[in-house]
Amino acid sequence: MGASLGHAGSFVNAVSAFADRHGLLAPGGCVLAGVSGGADSVVMLDVLDRLAPRPERGWTIAVGHLNHCLRADADEDEQFVRRLAESRGLECVRGRTDVSAEARRRGVSVETAARDARYGFLAEAARRVGAGRIALAHHADDQAETVLFRMLRGTHLRGLAGMAPRRELDGGLAVIRPLLGVRRVEILAYGKARGLLWREDPTNAETKYRRNFIRHELLPAIRREINPSADEALLRLAAAAGEAEEHLLATCRKLLAAAVTERAVDELSLDADRLAAEAPVLRRVALRTVLKETGVPMRDVSARRLAEADALLETPSGAVSLPGGWELRRRRGALTLRRVGDAESPWRPVPLAVGAESRLPDGRVIVCEELPFEAGAFAGHCRGGDRTVEWLDADAVRGALLARPRRDGDSFVPLGAPGRQAAADLLTNEKLSPARKRRAVCICDEGGIVWLAPLRIAERAKVTGATRRVLKLSLVAAGDGRAS
Repeated sequence: MGASLGHAGSFVNAVSAFADRHGLLAPGGCVLAGVSGGADSVVMLDVLDRLAPRPERGWTIAVGHLNHCLRADADEDEQFVRRLAESRGLECVRGRTDVSAEARRRGVSVETAARDARYGFLAEAARRVGAGRIALAHHADDQAETVLFRMLRGTHLRGLAGMAPRRELDGGLAVIRPLLGVRRVEILAYGKARGLLWREDPTNAETKYRRNFIRHELLPAIRREINPSADEALLRLAAAAGEAEEHLLATCRKLLAAAVTERAVDELSLDADRLAAEAPVLRRVALRTVLKETGVPMRDVSARRLAEADALLETPSGAVSLPGGWELRRRRGALTLRRVGDAESPWRPVPLAVGAESRLPDGRVIVCEELPFEAGAFAGHCRGGDRTVEWLDADAVRGALLARPRRDGDSFVPLGAPGRQAAADLLTNEKLSPARKRRAVCICDEGGIVWLAPLRIAERAKVTGATRRVLKLSLVAAGDGRAS
């Protein structure tokens, strides 16, 4: 037992050193630990909880758990996590999403729907408890699987770097992965040495899921037939790719600092000749960095579109349309990125998932959360005057919600209005600029507009004395995390 406890101490020190090396948590910060109830997340919570009281740490910890409703015993997992948090005196924020139904509605895989719902829920839970960090229990074995999967699917250098120990999110949040430097065999050994209990998920053995196929069939075959140390080789590749990517980004930031000639709201101009003189790899990383930081939704920017953007540097004139209503145009010595507006680049309606973040084509995010009605919290919301956050009576909403651009002829009864009003008239009466009018978003249910964001909700959806459940909707800006 002494040897086991000694191993446990070394494990904690290794995680602590990894967290310090990558700046995962500042002293006195608050972290939301995403806990599924499995071995990895239970061990992560235990380590964070052991480190928290140390004078140089002083962390505050809360627990977040999303019930995906994918298994018959999912409710038991939820109650296990609730009791685990209570036993440690930690606040536990729980949520529930029917991931299978969400996947069918969106036409995506269960894995994708689960991931999106989980990240959306954890982001909202973190804001609710005042946490600046969301801790996830990905470990080194997960990293090796990620790199292999991305290699086979096709990726750039940044993809080969795998998961980052820390990734910034909108709203000043960051995802951290404190276990990314340890192997799963070490995690299990630590859990057993500490006498920890956890839940086993039988679906982890089902190879119909891509991750499980890589874990249980592909990687074992590679170890058996090609390289017994394939995991270590993949981790070395990820580390090398990460170092190269960091160097490229640092070099490109210096390049962009000198190449930006003009910066305004929704528009950025670059010295095209200066960029064109650089090596192709630097040009593409620089362009990717500019697009991301300006607010172009990068998940919709394909490698082909990025190549078309880079090709503008080789021509005297031309333009490339980008997702989210953006355009990149070359005119002689200038390369200008600007938003051309929804009228020129309309976007399709975006379904909103309760307990998740839904990203609009222009990079903004709508966070939707269902909460029990609390009069005190609602009064605080009303006093705050933040028009980018609204509370609706959940029982007054008819069917599923979606976000879409404003259309000609849109009308509804705004809160406090004597009757129906055209959305265009409301925007005009608010004396908004043309750009802000174009950026208005209609949040609709089956009966029409329930919120013309970020201006006014519908009278029929308002919170009343009879309200028992609320839908809290937040419109968050792209890139810099400010509501907009």
